[in-house]
Amino acid sequence: MSEFWKKKMRTLLYTFDYDKDGYISEQDVVDMAYGFADAYNATPEKKENLASIFKKTWRKYMKAGDIEKEPRLTVMTFTASIKQQLYDPDFMITIVRLMHGLFELIDVSQDGYLQPQEHIEWFKHLGVPEGTFDPKFAFVAVDANGDGKISIEEFTAGFLDFLFSQDESSPNQYFFGPLVDEAKYP
Repeated sequence: MSEFWKKKMRTLLYTFDYDKDGYISEQDVVDMAYGFADAYNATPEKKENLASIFKKTWRKYMKAGDIEKEPRLTVMTFTASIKQQLYDPDFMITIVRLMHGLFELIDVSQDGYLQPQEHIEWFKHLGVPEGTFDPKFAFVAVDANGDGKISIEEFTAGFLDFLFSQDESSPNQYFFGPLVDEAKYP
């Protein structure tokens, strides 16, 4: 895989590293799910559903790791795990479920679309510092049909492009905000 793709995986690890200790652990993904659910005032049922989806996703990521020896992923083990699973249909199903669960949560208006303000709020909950990135750029990239709102299909397709594409000109590289460089996450 290209250095560009590895940089995107570093960004994904940074995003899911909820406590920002340089690793992803099951506790990170559970805390992130609960953090999102609390931030969006989710019902207890939605909160537990999202946590369940995040845990299933975590188990998929752990495929390349040995949880008996080390129950957390470094940039290297995370990238290897994702690379190993990229074309596994079960992994794809898990990722699509994760994106759908997130979408349902951040679609505060429950109209089936992310409006620009909902998307901006999502970036805040991802921990993208204000002023470091204009989320409108990512919104326009994900809004593939240009209708001013993001459907669940566009949201999922944007993430899948982020995950699979090695095209450095793809605007979906900013799906989670600015890419994280190696100096920040070696």
